[in-house]
Amino acid sequence: MKMVQRLREHITAALKSAYPELPLDVDGEKPQSAYFRLELISAVYDRQREGRYMAVYKFGIRYEQGGLLDSEELADGLCEALAVQSHADPAFRVIRQAWEAGKDSIGPVFTVDYMLYLQKQEQGQGQTEAVLMGQLSEGAYVK
Repeated sequence: MKMVQRLREHITAALKSAYPELPLDVDGEKPQSAYFRLELISAVYDRQREGRYMAVYKFGIRYEQGGLLDSEELADGLCEALAVQSHADPAFRVIRQAWEAGKDSIGPVFTVDYMLYLQKQEQGQGQTEAVLMGQLSEGAYVK
């Protein structure tokens, strides 16, 4: 499974767990009430060495058609929801979260940056697949 899809599922699980009453608009008809819209904003890949990359994926969680007071309370709530979900799947490390107020007819957006180390592995016939590298526990050393 592609890394972006895994991150999308990770964030979706956090949203559904913390806010089961708010639908998540993927594609198609927009709900008539308040809802979340999830989008990948950017992906940056920094080569560390041969076959190893540090990837930073920035996702936006937009809160559409909701009230101003509700949206302001979501800033802390989304931060907490993603932290709880990250404990369940420690492979995804959040490095930055930000909340920006909405403008005109566009709802506010909560952005979250995930940093991952990817190792490209050869699969044969010129194809490669990115896999997560292992996590180091505190006090471990790399040679």
